[in-house]
Amino acid sequence: MLRSVPGRLAVMMFLQYFGLGAWIVPLTRYLPAGPELGGLAFAPADVGLVFMTLAVGGLVAPFVVGLLADRWFAAEKVVAGAHAVMAAALAAAGWWCRDHAGPAADPAAAAGPLVGLMLVYSVGCQITLTLTTVISFRNLHDSEGSFGYVRLVGTFGWVVGGLVVGWALVPLSADPLFLASAASVVMAGFSLFLPHTPPKGYGRPVREVVGLPAVRMLADRSVVVFAAVLFLGNLMNQFYTLFAAPYLQDLGVRATGGVLGGNGPEVVMTLAQWCEIGCMAATPYLVRRLGVKRLMAVGLAGWVLRNGLLYLGDVPLLVAVGIPMHGLSYAFFAMLGSVVVDRKAPDHLRAGTQALVTFVASGPAVLAGNYLAGQVVTAHRVGTATDWGAVWVVPLVGYAAGFVAFVLLFREPPAKGPA
Repeated sequence: MLRSVPGRLAVMMFLQYFGLGAWIVPLTRYLPAGPELGGLAFAPADVGLVFMTLAVGGLVAPFVVGLLADRWFAAEKVVAGAHAVMAAALAAAGWWCRDHAGPAADPAAAAGPLVGLMLVYSVGCQITLTLTTVISFRNLHDSEGSFGYVRLVGTFGWVVGGLVVGWALVPLSADPLFLASAASVVMAGFSLFLPHTPPKGYGRPVREVVGLPAVRMLADRSVVVFAAVLFLGNLMNQFYTLFAAPYLQDLGVRATGGVLGGNGPEVVMTLAQWCEIGCMAATPYLVRRLGVKRLMAVGLAGWVLRNGLLYLGDVPLLVAVGIPMHGLSYAFFAMLGSVVVDRKAPDHLRAGTQALVTFVASGPAVLAGNYLAGQVVTAHRVGTATDWGAVWVVPLVGYAAGFVAFVLLFREPPAKGPA
Protein backbone atom coordinates (compact mmCIF):
# COMPACT_ATOMS: atom_id res chain seq x y z
CA MET A 1 0.00 0.00 0.00
CA LEU A 2 2.78 2.45 0.91
CA ARG A 3 4.42 1.94 -2.48
CA SER A 4 1.35 3.25 -4.32
CA VAL A 5 0.55 6.95 -4.60
CA PRO A 6 -3.05 6.59 -3.32
CA GLY A 7 -1.79 4.47 -0.41
CA ARG A 8 0.71 7.08 0.71
CA LEU A 9 -1.83 9.86 0.31
CA ALA A 10 -4.32 7.87 2.40
CA VAL A 11 -1.79 7.48 5.23
CA MET A 12 -1.06 11.22 4.94
CA MET A 13 -4.74 12.02 5.42
CA PHE A 14 -5.04 9.58 8.34
CA LEU A 15 -2.19 11.19 10.24
CA GLN A 16 -3.31 14.74 9.41
CA TYR A 17 -6.78 14.27 10.82
CA PHE A 18 -5.88 11.85 13.62
CA GLY A 19 -4.17 14.73 15.42
CA LEU A 20 -7.12 17.06 14.97
CA GLY A 21 -9.60 14.43 16.13
CA ALA A 22 -7.51 13.84 19.24
CA TRP A 23 -7.71 17.36 20.69
CA ILE A 24 -10.49 19.51 19.19
CA VAL A 25 -13.53 17.97 20.92
CA PRO A 26 -11.91 17.15 24.31
CA LEU A 27 -10.48 20.67 24.64
CA THR A 28 -13.97 22.20 24.42
CA ARG A 29 -14.76 20.41 27.71
CA TYR A 30 -11.32 20.50 29.35
CA LEU A 31 -10.77 24.26 29.15
CA PRO A 32 -14.05 25.36 30.82
CA ALA A 33 -14.18 22.47 33.33
CA GLY A 34 -13.94 23.52 36.97
CA PRO A 35 -10.83 22.95 39.11
CA GLU A 36 -12.61 20.16 40.98
CA LEU A 37 -12.78 18.24 37.66
CA GLY A 38 -9.17 18.92 36.76
CA GLY A 39 -9.99 21.66 34.24
CA LEU A 40 -8.70 25.19 33.70
CA ALA A 41 -11.97 27.05 34.54
CA PHE A 42 -11.90 29.12 31.32
CA ALA A 43 -14.90 31.35 30.60
CA PRO A 44 -16.71 30.82 27.23
CA ALA A 45 -14.91 33.87 25.82
CA ASP A 46 -11.52 32.39 26.78
CA VAL A 47 -12.42 29.09 25.11
CA GLY A 48 -13.39 31.08 22.02
CA LEU A 49 -10.00 32.80 22.02
CA VAL A 50 -8.14 29.49 22.05
CA PHE A 51 -10.15 28.13 19.13
CA MET A 52 -10.00 31.50 17.37
CA THR A 53 -6.32 30.79 16.72
CA LEU A 54 -7.43 28.35 14.01
CA ALA A 55 -9.13 31.27 12.29
CA VAL A 56 -6.03 33.46 12.54
CA GLY A 57 -4.04 30.59 11.05
CA GLY A 58 -6.52 30.54 8.20
CA LEU A 59 -5.82 34.22 7.56
CA VAL A 60 -2.07 33.65 7.36
CA ALA A 61 -2.01 30.32 5.50
CA PRO A 62 -2.95 31.53 1.98
CA PHE A 63 0.07 33.81 1.73
CA VAL A 64 2.49 31.31 3.25
CA VAL A 65 1.22 28.45 1.08
CA GLY A 66 1.30 30.54 -2.08
CA LEU A 67 4.90 31.61 -1.53
CA LEU A 68 6.32 28.38 -0.15
CA ALA A 69 4.48 25.65 -2.07
CA ASP A 70 3.71 27.44 -5.34
CA ARG A 71 7.03 29.26 -5.71
CA TRP A 72 9.94 28.02 -3.60
CA PHE A 73 9.64 24.53 -2.06
CA ALA A 74 8.07 21.16 -2.79
CA ALA A 75 4.74 20.85 -0.98
CA GLU A 76 5.68 17.68 0.91
CA LYS A 77 8.73 19.42 2.43
CA VAL A 78 6.59 22.33 3.61
CA VAL A 79 4.21 19.85 5.24
CA ALA A 80 7.09 18.11 7.01
CA GLY A 81 8.51 21.35 8.39
CA ALA A 82 5.12 22.64 9.47
CA HIS A 83 4.29 19.45 11.37
CA ALA A 84 7.61 19.55 13.20
CA VAL A 85 6.74 23.04 14.47
CA MET A 86 3.17 21.93 15.28
CA ALA A 87 4.46 19.01 17.36
CA ALA A 88 6.63 21.30 19.47
CA ALA A 89 3.81 23.83 19.98
CA LEU A 90 1.31 21.17 21.07
CA ALA A 91 3.77 19.55 23.48
CA ALA A 92 4.45 22.95 25.07
CA ALA A 93 0.69 23.64 25.26
CA GLY A 94 0.16 20.28 26.97
CA TRP A 95 2.80 21.02 29.61
CA TRP A 96 1.35 24.49 30.16
CA CYS A 97 -2.18 23.13 30.65
CA ARG A 98 -0.96 20.41 32.99
CA ASP A 99 0.75 23.02 35.18
CA HIS A 100 -2.29 25.34 35.31
CA ALA A 101 -5.20 22.89 35.68
CA GLY A 102 -7.04 21.58 38.72
CA PRO A 103 -6.33 23.26 42.08
CA ALA A 104 -3.72 25.47 40.38
CA ALA A 105 -6.26 26.78 37.84
CA ASP A 106 -5.79 30.48 37.15
CA PRO A 107 -7.53 31.42 33.86
CA ALA A 108 -6.16 34.97 33.88
CA ALA A 109 -2.57 33.66 33.92
CA ALA A 110 -3.07 30.59 31.73
CA ALA A 111 -5.10 31.94 28.82
CA GLY A 112 -2.58 34.29 27.16
CA PRO A 113 0.39 31.90 26.80
CA LEU A 114 -1.91 29.05 25.77
CA VAL A 115 -3.44 31.22 23.02
CA GLY A 116 0.09 32.08 21.83
CA LEU A 117 1.15 28.42 21.63
CA MET A 118 -2.05 27.39 19.87
CA LEU A 119 -1.58 30.24 17.40
CA VAL A 120 1.80 28.82 16.37
CA TYR A 121 0.19 25.41 15.99
CA SER A 122 -2.80 26.77 14.09
CA VAL A 123 -0.76 28.54 11.41
CA GLY A 124 1.02 25.26 10.70
CA CYS A 125 -2.25 23.35 10.85
CA GLN A 126 -3.97 25.52 8.25
CA ILE A 127 -0.92 25.32 5.98
CA THR A 128 -0.93 21.52 6.13
CA LEU A 129 -4.69 21.23 5.71
CA THR A 130 -4.38 23.18 2.47
CA LEU A 131 -1.31 21.35 1.20
CA THR A 132 -2.59 17.84 1.87
CA THR A 133 -5.49 18.70 -0.46
CA VAL A 134 -3.11 20.20 -3.03
CA ILE A 135 -0.78 17.18 -2.93
CA SER A 136 -3.75 14.87 -3.41
CA PHE A 137 -5.24 16.72 -6.37
CA ARG A 138 -1.85 17.05 -8.11
CA ASN A 139 -0.86 13.40 -7.75
CA LEU A 140 -4.11 11.49 -8.16
CA HIS A 141 -5.22 10.36 -11.59
CA ASP A 142 -8.88 11.35 -12.03
CA SER A 143 -8.70 13.44 -8.86
CA GLU A 144 -12.44 14.18 -8.76
CA GLY A 145 -13.25 10.51 -8.76
CA SER A 146 -10.58 9.31 -6.34
CA PHE A 147 -9.97 12.24 -3.98
CA GLY A 148 -13.04 11.40 -1.90
CA TYR A 149 -11.75 7.89 -1.18
CA VAL A 150 -8.36 9.22 -0.07
CA ARG A 151 -9.93 11.98 2.01
CA LEU A 152 -12.30 9.60 3.82
CA VAL A 153 -9.26 7.88 5.32
CA GLY A 154 -8.57 11.22 7.00
CA THR A 155 -12.02 11.13 8.55
CA PHE A 156 -11.31 7.61 9.77
CA GLY A 157 -8.15 9.04 11.36
CA TRP A 158 -10.27 11.65 13.15
CA VAL A 159 -12.53 8.84 14.45
CA VAL A 160 -9.57 6.81 15.69
CA GLY A 161 -8.14 9.88 17.43
CA GLY A 162 -11.45 10.45 19.22
CA LEU A 163 -11.76 6.80 20.19
CA VAL A 164 -8.22 6.64 21.59
CA VAL A 165 -8.87 9.73 23.72
CA GLY A 166 -12.35 8.66 24.82
CA TRP A 167 -11.49 5.06 25.68
CA ALA A 168 -7.79 4.92 26.49
CA LEU A 169 -6.87 8.39 27.83
CA VAL A 170 -8.40 11.00 30.12
CA PRO A 171 -10.31 13.53 27.99
CA LEU A 172 -10.41 16.14 30.78
CA SER A 173 -6.62 16.45 30.85
CA ALA A 174 -3.66 17.49 28.72
CA ASP A 175 -3.40 13.94 27.31
CA PRO A 176 -5.17 14.80 24.01
CA LEU A 177 -2.62 17.55 23.32
CA PHE A 178 0.30 15.18 23.89
CA LEU A 179 -1.30 12.56 21.64
CA ALA A 180 -1.80 15.12 18.86
CA SER A 181 1.81 16.23 19.27
CA ALA A 182 3.02 12.66 18.79
CA ALA A 183 0.87 12.36 15.64
CA SER A 184 2.52 15.48 14.20
CA VAL A 185 5.98 14.01 14.89
CA VAL A 186 5.04 10.91 12.89
CA MET A 187 3.49 13.03 10.14
CA ALA A 188 6.63 15.19 9.87
CA GLY A 189 8.74 12.11 9.19
CA PHE A 190 6.24 10.42 6.88
CA SER A 191 5.79 13.55 4.74
CA LEU A 192 9.28 13.10 3.34
CA PHE A 193 8.05 9.90 1.65
CA LEU A 194 5.06 11.53 -0.04
CA PRO A 195 4.95 11.94 -3.84
CA HIS A 196 7.23 14.76 -4.95
CA THR A 197 5.06 17.83 -5.57
CA PRO A 198 7.27 20.65 -6.85
CA PRO A 199 6.14 24.29 -7.06
CA LYS A 200 4.32 25.24 -10.26
CA GLY A 201 4.51 29.00 -9.91
CA TYR A 202 8.29 29.44 -10.13
CA GLY A 203 9.17 32.50 -12.18
CA ARG A 204 5.68 33.99 -11.92
CA PRO A 205 4.88 37.26 -10.13
CA VAL A 206 4.31 36.95 -6.39
CA ARG A 207 0.78 38.37 -6.77
CA GLU A 208 -0.11 35.35 -8.91
CA VAL A 209 1.57 32.86 -6.60
CA VAL A 210 -0.38 34.01 -3.53
CA GLY A 211 -3.60 33.62 -5.49
CA LEU A 212 -4.55 37.28 -5.97
CA PRO A 213 -5.68 36.71 -9.59
CA ALA A 214 -8.35 34.40 -8.18
CA VAL A 215 -10.15 37.53 -7.01
CA ARG A 216 -11.28 37.92 -10.63
CA MET A 217 -13.46 34.87 -10.07
CA LEU A 218 -15.70 37.06 -7.94
CA ALA A 219 -17.15 38.32 -11.20
CA ASP A 220 -18.86 34.92 -11.44
CA ARG A 221 -22.14 34.98 -9.51
CA SER A 222 -21.95 31.31 -8.59
CA VAL A 223 -18.47 31.75 -7.12
CA VAL A 224 -19.75 34.65 -5.01
CA VAL A 225 -22.71 32.55 -3.84
CA PHE A 226 -20.51 29.59 -2.97
CA ALA A 227 -18.03 31.80 -1.09
CA ALA A 228 -20.81 33.58 0.80
CA VAL A 229 -22.59 30.37 1.82
CA LEU A 230 -19.27 28.75 2.76
CA PHE A 231 -18.46 31.78 4.92
CA LEU A 232 -21.88 31.65 6.61
CA GLY A 233 -21.74 27.87 7.08
CA ASN A 234 -18.33 27.92 8.74
CA LEU A 235 -19.32 30.88 10.89
CA MET A 236 -22.40 29.06 12.18
CA ASN A 237 -20.51 25.78 12.56
CA GLN A 238 -18.48 27.26 15.43
CA PHE A 239 -21.53 26.89 17.67
CA TYR A 240 -21.26 23.12 17.15
CA THR A 241 -17.46 23.02 17.34
CA LEU A 242 -17.25 24.91 20.64
CA PHE A 243 -20.40 23.91 22.47
CA ALA A 244 -21.80 20.62 21.16
CA ALA A 245 -19.72 18.55 23.59
CA PRO A 246 -20.66 20.62 26.69
CA TYR A 247 -24.30 20.57 25.54
CA LEU A 248 -24.31 16.80 25.13
CA GLN A 249 -22.68 16.47 28.53
CA ASP A 250 -25.49 18.56 30.04
CA LEU A 251 -28.00 16.25 28.35
CA GLY A 252 -26.28 13.25 29.93
CA VAL A 253 -24.96 11.83 26.64
CA ARG A 254 -21.91 9.65 27.15
CA ALA A 255 -20.42 6.43 25.81
CA THR A 256 -19.85 3.27 27.81
CA GLY A 257 -17.09 0.71 27.71
CA GLY A 258 -13.41 1.21 27.00
CA VAL A 259 -10.47 1.42 29.36
CA LEU A 260 -11.95 4.30 31.34
CA GLY A 261 -15.60 3.50 30.85
CA GLY A 262 -16.27 6.26 28.32
CA ASN A 263 -16.45 9.31 30.60
CA GLY A 264 -17.80 11.85 28.11
CA PRO A 265 -19.49 12.47 24.75
CA GLU A 266 -16.30 12.29 22.67
CA VAL A 267 -16.92 8.73 21.49
CA VAL A 268 -20.60 9.38 20.74
CA MET A 269 -19.65 12.40 18.64
CA THR A 270 -17.56 10.19 16.35
CA LEU A 271 -20.89 9.02 14.88
CA ALA A 272 -20.60 12.12 12.70
CA GLN A 273 -17.30 10.91 11.27
CA TRP A 274 -18.60 7.37 10.68
CA CYS A 275 -21.43 8.89 8.66
CA GLU A 276 -18.95 11.14 6.88
CA ILE A 277 -16.87 8.12 5.83
CA GLY A 278 -19.90 6.43 4.28
CA CYS A 279 -20.93 9.63 2.50
CA MET A 280 -17.42 10.21 1.14
CA ALA A 281 -17.30 6.66 -0.18
CA ALA A 282 -20.59 7.25 -2.01
CA THR A 283 -19.72 10.76 -3.24
CA PRO A 284 -18.19 9.87 -6.66
CA TYR A 285 -21.26 7.79 -7.55
CA LEU A 286 -23.68 10.41 -6.22
CA VAL A 287 -21.92 13.24 -8.07
CA ARG A 288 -22.40 11.36 -11.32
CA ARG A 289 -26.09 10.74 -10.57
CA LEU A 290 -27.10 14.01 -8.88
CA GLY A 291 -24.43 16.53 -9.85
CA VAL A 292 -22.38 18.73 -7.53
CA LYS A 293 -25.07 21.34 -6.84
CA ARG A 294 -27.77 18.90 -5.72
CA LEU A 295 -25.35 17.00 -3.51
CA MET A 296 -24.09 20.22 -1.92
CA ALA A 297 -27.70 21.27 -1.31
CA VAL A 298 -28.27 17.95 0.50
CA GLY A 299 -25.26 18.79 2.67
CA LEU A 300 -26.68 22.18 3.58
CA ALA A 301 -30.05 20.62 4.36
CA GLY A 302 -28.26 18.24 6.73
CA TRP A 303 -26.84 21.18 8.66
CA VAL A 304 -30.32 22.68 8.97
CA LEU A 305 -31.65 19.36 10.29
CA ARG A 306 -28.73 18.94 12.70
CA ASN A 307 -29.31 22.35 14.27
CA GLY A 308 -33.04 21.81 14.40
CA LEU A 309 -32.47 18.66 16.47
CA LEU A 310 -29.93 20.47 18.66
CA TYR A 311 -32.62 23.08 19.31
CA LEU A 312 -35.23 20.43 20.20
CA GLY A 313 -32.82 18.58 22.52
CA ASP A 314 -34.42 15.15 21.97
CA VAL A 315 -31.53 12.87 22.94
CA PRO A 316 -32.44 9.73 20.92
CA LEU A 317 -33.07 11.76 17.74
CA LEU A 318 -30.01 13.89 18.33
CA VAL A 319 -27.72 10.89 18.71
CA ALA A 320 -29.30 8.79 15.93
CA VAL A 321 -29.81 11.57 13.36
CA GLY A 322 -28.48 14.96 14.44
CA ILE A 323 -24.85 14.05 15.13
CA PRO A 324 -24.51 11.91 11.95
CA MET A 325 -25.88 14.86 9.94
CA HIS A 326 -22.75 16.79 10.88
CA GLY A 327 -20.67 14.24 8.97
CA LEU A 328 -23.05 14.08 6.02
CA SER A 329 -22.98 17.85 5.64
CA TYR A 330 -19.22 18.07 5.83
CA ALA A 331 -18.81 15.41 3.15
CA PHE A 332 -21.44 16.73 0.75
CA PHE A 333 -20.88 20.47 1.13
CA ALA A 334 -17.53 21.38 2.67
CA MET A 335 -15.51 18.63 0.98
CA LEU A 336 -17.18 19.07 -2.40
CA GLY A 337 -16.15 22.70 -2.19
CA SER A 338 -12.61 21.53 -2.97
CA VAL A 339 -13.93 20.02 -6.21
CA VAL A 340 -15.62 23.30 -7.14
CA VAL A 341 -12.40 25.21 -6.51
CA ASP A 342 -10.33 22.69 -8.45
CA ARG A 343 -12.66 23.05 -11.43
CA LYS A 344 -12.42 26.83 -11.39
CA ALA A 345 -8.72 27.40 -10.67
CA PRO A 346 -6.01 27.62 -13.37
CA ASP A 347 -3.69 24.62 -13.16
CA HIS A 348 -0.62 26.60 -12.04
CA LEU A 349 -2.58 28.41 -9.29
CA ARG A 350 -4.41 25.51 -7.71
CA ALA A 351 -2.41 25.67 -4.47
CA GLY A 352 -2.93 29.42 -4.11
CA THR A 353 -6.62 29.18 -4.93
CA GLN A 354 -7.21 26.31 -2.51
CA ALA A 355 -5.43 28.49 0.06
CA LEU A 356 -7.86 31.33 -0.64
CA VAL A 357 -10.71 28.94 0.13
CA THR A 358 -8.92 28.14 3.39
CA PHE A 359 -8.84 31.89 3.98
CA VAL A 360 -12.63 32.17 3.54
CA ALA A 361 -13.56 28.96 5.37
CA SER A 362 -11.06 28.94 8.20
CA GLY A 363 -10.12 32.60 8.56
CA PRO A 364 -12.63 35.42 9.02
CA ALA A 365 -15.60 33.02 9.13
CA VAL A 366 -14.22 31.03 12.06
CA LEU A 367 -12.95 34.20 13.71
CA ALA A 368 -16.39 35.78 13.63
CA GLY A 369 -18.10 32.49 14.49
CA ASN A 370 -16.00 31.90 17.61
CA TYR A 371 -16.72 35.42 18.83
CA LEU A 372 -20.44 35.20 18.07
CA ALA A 373 -20.87 31.75 19.63
CA GLY A 374 -19.03 32.80 22.78
CA GLN A 375 -21.10 35.94 23.13
CA VAL A 376 -24.41 34.14 22.54
CA VAL A 377 -23.62 31.44 25.12
CA THR A 378 -22.47 34.03 27.65
CA ALA A 379 -25.65 36.04 27.13
CA HIS A 380 -27.81 32.96 27.82
CA ARG A 381 -25.88 31.59 30.81
CA VAL A 382 -26.87 32.16 34.42
CA GLY A 383 -24.29 30.71 36.78
CA THR A 384 -23.53 27.24 35.46
CA ALA A 385 -26.90 26.86 33.65
CA THR A 386 -27.26 27.65 29.93
CA ASP A 387 -30.46 28.23 27.94
CA TRP A 388 -29.34 25.97 25.10
CA GLY A 389 -32.54 26.38 23.10
CA ALA A 390 -31.86 30.10 22.71
CA VAL A 391 -28.29 29.30 21.67
CA TRP A 392 -29.09 26.76 18.95
CA VAL A 393 -31.79 28.84 17.29
CA VAL A 394 -29.09 31.21 15.98
CA PRO A 395 -27.23 28.68 13.77
CA LEU A 396 -30.56 27.10 12.80
CA VAL A 397 -31.75 30.35 11.25
CA GLY A 398 -28.33 31.01 9.70
CA TYR A 399 -28.13 27.64 7.97
CA ALA A 400 -31.70 27.92 6.71
CA ALA A 401 -30.88 31.25 5.07
CA GLY A 402 -27.72 29.79 3.48
CA PHE A 403 -29.64 26.82 2.10
CA VAL A 404 -32.25 29.02 0.40
CA ALA A 405 -29.59 31.33 -1.11
CA PHE A 406 -27.54 28.40 -2.42
CA VAL A 407 -30.46 26.60 -4.04
CA LEU A 408 -31.72 29.74 -5.76
CA LEU A 409 -28.46 31.30 -6.92
CA PHE A 410 -25.64 28.73 -7.31
CA ARG A 411 -24.79 27.28 -10.73
CA GLU A 412 -22.64 24.19 -11.01
CA PRO A 413 -19.28 24.66 -12.78
CA PRO A 414 -18.38 22.24 -15.61
CA ALA A 415 -16.06 19.32 -14.97
CA LYS A 416 -12.33 19.81 -15.53
CA GLY A 417 -9.79 17.41 -16.94
CA PRO A 418 -6.83 16.15 -14.88
CA ALA A 419 -3.89 18.48 -14.38
